[in-house]
Amino acid sequence: MQRTLGCTAASLAALALLLPVVHARDGVHDAAFGNHAPGISVIDLVADPELSIDLATAAAVLPDGHLLLGGSTMHDHALPVVIALVRLDAQGLRDASYGDGGTRLLDPGAGVTLREVVAVLPRADGSVHVLAHAWVPNTDVLLSCRVGVDGATVDACRQLPAPTGTAFRGANMAAVLDAEGRIVTAASVGPTTFSYNVDVSVARWHADGRVDTGFGSGGATTVTRFDELAGQSTRDLVAGLAIDAQGRIVVGASSQPRSESGDGIALFAATRLLADGAIDPTFGDGGAQRLPSTTAVRAGGIALGGEGRIFLAGTTAIGDIPSAHEECIVAQLDANGAIASGFGDDGLFRLVFHPGTLLDSECSALVVQPDGRLVVAGHTRSPDEARGFDFAVARLWPDGRLDHGFGAGGDGRSISPIDLNPAFGNHDHLAAILWHEHRLIAIGSARSGYNLDEFVAVRLRADGLLDDGFE
Repeated sequence: MQRTLGCTAASLAALALLLPVVHARDGVHDAAFGNHAPGISVIDLVADPELSIDLATAAAVLPDGHLLLGGSTMHDHALPVVIALVRLDAQGLRDASYGDGGTRLLDPGAGVTLREVVAVLPRADGSVHVLAHAWVPNTDVLLSCRVGVDGATVDACRQLPAPTGTAFRGANMAAVLDAEGRIVTAASVGPTTFSYNVDVSVARWHADGRVDTGFGSGGATTVTRFDELAGQSTRDLVAGLAIDAQGRIVVGASSQPRSESGDGIALFAATRLLADGAIDPTFGDGGAQRLPSTTAVRAGGIALGGEGRIFLAGTTAIGDIPSAHEECIVAQLDANGAIASGFGDDGLFRLVFHPGTLLDSECSALVVQPDGRLVVAGHTRSPDEARGFDFAVARLWPDGRLDHGFGAGGDGRSISPIDLNPAFGNHDHLAAILWHEHRLIAIGSARSGYNLDEFVAVRLRADGLLDDGFE
């Protein structure tokens, strides 16, 4: 007797429920994006063949879902360096409706030399605040410019002053918008005359650039708690800031004791301010925290995670000269500013992009996915030294374990060689990373020749499903 097997629609549906969900692996290039290679867009801001150095240092997703890259460009060694904005569509192509064919160049003003764009901050109306570090004769300044949805100037660039009695110290600046659309900035400041002491200053500004006098003391708060914790003057360099769900302002930095007798080790540091600018005494040790480390740390970015977690990413030096190398380091604090001892080694996790090899790496950005996993980004030297440095991204679980569901190799890492011109070192430099609609977007620059650098955007798949990374 022959037996017949029949499959009904119901039985097929039931079988489907038992099969594993198959989807593209997280951390691989998104082939739906890019003008250079799958997942990679390269933007040359200069249409003519003259030399130009184009450095992308900030980015934001606009309300319409387009991507805005911010940075600087210098043409053929000619000053002034100008602010450069490029708007990309969902496919990573220049949006021709913006500015001049997708690009907007802003002159920072007569006598002003642009150093670095530190933030592009989109407003609900489609306009964007551009914050930048610049230099006027003998003085660091913080610039604020505003452009409209089409790239037209709304407010010309203006200089935002340092708190009374202080001066900005270098490019260690960051900015965000708060829930009311005010600009919140963090910067490193010091006395107007030489001093070993450099502190973190947090200020708040109205959208039109006016100081918000209701914040802190006349619009700003200078944090001296790091000096008190170290028992001496410190050099505190801002790495980033974020605003939590309660409106509190969290600033990440590196803090280094300094004196005539010698400098101490630079450490990860964080402080938290209340919404009115007052130091939050419930955070860390009297409003601030410094994380012990046996090696010097250079902080690169900050991100807030679930349950009030605070993550810091940066770079640390390992070994003795001349064999020393730099590698990435990540730290975690809990919602109260206490060191998360279960994360890595006493709150510090050392991240190696090429396991088993001593290759220089630098981490300059991080973002927390909606599911709580942490993405750390920077660049790393290729094992083939002739290829220079490559974009590098890794994903961690909140407790500091590498997420092996990320990256083509299943080791939690994704390396993206841009490789525009091997003859000139392929110095790929990653500056920022964003999360948008189940994708990770890494922003930076790549060398294409002698005194030639281009904006670069890389988009990685990251759908947030947990099955591949389940441990």
